[in-house]
Amino acid sequence: MKKSLSILFLTCALLSFGQVDTNAVNNTTDKIDDSIKSSGTTIGGGLDFNYAKAEKYILGPIRIEGADNFDPQAIKLIAGLKQGEGITIPSDRISNAIKNLWNEGLFSHIAIEAEKEVAGVIYLVIKLTPRPKLSRFRFTGVSKREVDKIREEIDLSSGQTITENLLFKTKSKIRGYFLEKGFNNAQITITQIQDTLINNSEIFFIDIDKGKKVKIKHIIFDGATAVRPWKLRKAMKDTKRRSIMRVFKRSKFNQTAYIRDKEAVLDKFRAVGLRDVQFTVDSVYKINSRNIGIYLKVDEGQKYYFGDISWIGNTKFSSGVLDTVLGIKYGDIYDKPLLEQRLKQSPDGRDITSLYMDRGYLFFHLEPVETGVKDNHINYEMRLVEGKEARVKNVIIKGNYKTNEHVIRREIRTKPGDLFSRNDIIRTQRELAQLGYFNEQGFQVNPIPNPQDGTVDIEYIVEEKSADQIELSGGYGAGRIIGTLGLTFSNFSVKNIFKPNSWSPLPTGDGQRLSIRAQTNGRIYQGYNFSFTEPWLGGKKPNSFTFFLNHTSFAASTTIKKRDPSYSGVGITGMGVGLGRRKKFPDDYFSAYYELSYQYYDVRNYSSLFPSFNDGYANDISLKYALQRNSINSPIYPTEGSKLSFTAKGTLPYSLMDGKKDFSNMSAQETFKYLEYYKLKFTFEYYLPLTPDKKLVLMPRIGFGYMGAYNAAKGLTPFERFNLGGSGLSGVNQFGGREIIALRGYDDNALSSDGGDPIVAKYTMELRYPISLNPQATFFVLAFAEAGNTYTNFKTFNPFNVKRSVGAGVRIFLPMFGMLGLDYGWGFDKLDKHSSGYGGSIDQSIDSKGYFPKFTFTIGMNLGEL
Repeated sequence: MKKSLSILFLTCALLSFGQVDTNAVNNTTDKIDDSIKSSGTTIGGGLDFNYAKAEKYILGPIRIEGADNFDPQAIKLIAGLKQGEGITIPSDRISNAIKNLWNEGLFSHIAIEAEKEVAGVIYLVIKLTPRPKLSRFRFTGVSKREVDKIREEIDLSSGQTITENLLFKTKSKIRGYFLEKGFNNAQITITQIQDTLINNSEIFFIDIDKGKKVKIKHIIFDGATAVRPWKLRKAMKDTKRRSIMRVFKRSKFNQTAYIRDKEAVLDKFRAVGLRDVQFTVDSVYKINSRNIGIYLKVDEGQKYYFGDISWIGNTKFSSGVLDTVLGIKYGDIYDKPLLEQRLKQSPDGRDITSLYMDRGYLFFHLEPVETGVKDNHINYEMRLVEGKEARVKNVIIKGNYKTNEHVIRREIRTKPGDLFSRNDIIRTQRELAQLGYFNEQGFQVNPIPNPQDGTVDIEYIVEEKSADQIELSGGYGAGRIIGTLGLTFSNFSVKNIFKPNSWSPLPTGDGQRLSIRAQTNGRIYQGYNFSFTEPWLGGKKPNSFTFFLNHTSFAASTTIKKRDPSYSGVGITGMGVGLGRRKKFPDDYFSAYYELSYQYYDVRNYSSLFPSFNDGYANDISLKYALQRNSINSPIYPTEGSKLSFTAKGTLPYSLMDGKKDFSNMSAQETFKYLEYYKLKFTFEYYLPLTPDKKLVLMPRIGFGYMGAYNAAKGLTPFERFNLGGSGLSGVNQFGGREIIALRGYDDNALSSDGGDPIVAKYTMELRYPISLNPQATFFVLAFAEAGNTYTNFKTFNPFNVKRSVGAGVRIFLPMFGMLGLDYGWGFDKLDKHSSGYGGSIDQSIDSKGYFPKFTFTIGMNLGEL
């Protein structure tokens, strides 16, 4: 008896399983063997064929069995068999048909049999057993939260065809998920149960036994002498051993991170000249069910040094200039990472690539080539291709659906026709971030070179975010709660007010700033502010114009009305205009601001707030000049840069211009009818990243303020003095005509004399770390140490005689509300005086240890800071 076609066909099907794992192949082979046994070894009808001699037939009708839910015509089309065409038996036509059907992954058993042969026409039957479908799946052994996470990792859904590959992939992805979490011994079992409700369907019961989390107990560097082991372990960012110092940090093993961390360890050796360093033994071993160890045998090799460095192809800069920028001399310890940094991308911009690209050489290319090693000195030949200078051709802006293009374009420093400059691109990103209209993490800059004409198009892609804010400031001090409600529209447009189509919900897009702010304590205190700023007055230069109005009233009693002769309170009304301009000298991070303002003070029977001016009115006509340098890289969470500010404010010296007067015989009303003073302030803050990822940031800040009088006989004005302590939420001249400055850990105004002091000093140190930099909810924590004090005159001034505090806090930035802050501070210096505060007595609470625990809550940016 000749062998049937079924054996040949099923053998081809078996070979097609080379794409899946071994277990899958074995299982499928068993199914095919069972199929052969069940279908017999002869072709249906007992037909015999002579396999030693191929014969030609005509394909007759092809019948499909076992695939009722599939389209028969589609199956025939996939198989590649068509009625009426010629076919040779034996040939590869039948085996290819089976392979084609197997490749669909829909069937667990495939057989093609010859049913009968009539006058050279052969009738075939394609017998199929469809694979079951997945109806649903369930998890056991893990929490609901973990189930939700696992569902995101795997690719399971109802209706999928169940294959061995699907089972294998599902197990692998679940196991990989738990490996990332440190569960190296996770066991996954998938039980397939027939679904009695749906024909040819199965339910997956996925049982997960995570086991215990496996941690790294030891990391041993054997043979490491040039670099201390603790430095090597520190270089491994994601592969950390368990330690009592790392209670809240992870210690787990991840293979991908381990490979990356080993390379970081080798870079530590290469940085001290050990170019040939390698690991001769790399072992990750099991200590017990919960701990593993890592053993690395280090072959340090010989120490190398930099030899001669020559430059080839440089015409723009001399070799001496390039040597200076490179900063590497003959005999320096060989440091490959440092060499690559100085050639291509140094954090401070001191590298050869930046030198060229900042001067238009976009097509610049540099290839360092080792030319030889002599006496452990490595010689280099720096081969440069400078290329042509590239000029900016087009500047393309995308992603701005709300902000008008001219607002973005005026901040861009890469103008068409200018030489290409990478530094200008980086600076443009900073300037656009400072606007506050865009997601800083969503910026994209795509230079598009045009080698044909030596130009480059620069595409800026921005991502709009909400720039308008509802400001809610709250604070507690002197036994009172003060609340603030403010609306700030940071991207306002005046010219679109009368265009209904531009209201969404307000006219926006021109970068103007409109702010309306109200503070209140009920009937005791009320304050109102309105301001408008046009950042580009005239639209051609970054010269800003500001106009503002304010009114403040403060009453000592809620029951006595203003018309009553015994009423006690203060009213302050003011207005002003300001002009700002960016400066180019000493550098273009500087800006200047000029302001002319008028304040009218109306004091009624309020000696507790202003001891030297308890009744009357005063006029304050002042001019302010502020010089600021701001180079921080982000307004919300700065990681580098600094802010420096000098402010001078003063009035005319009326008493010196009006001749000699005897102020000793004048009333307070006559003396202070027109205020005269001068006021100087200086602040500086610096942002220093402490980690390579620039997340952990140290921020020191210092500030000094002084208020002086032109005429000693007239004395110091009772207004505009400094008050220190508490949250400082009130800001300048918004609470009783005084400048309120924060010092956490103490009550509001607790460190100043009644009515305020003319001299203030404050020092701050903050350590910040971000939890989330999502622009929709930026969240970071901080620890702080602060010190400060106010002084009545220069005789008592001592910058080291300060009141100190420490504490911790959190900051949350929400685009709609601005910066929310909550601090808990401890002031641990006893007060040497009591203050009248905001019109009442303040008793600083002192516990048995002499500390002053104090919560400070603010909503707003940099409120009350000196």
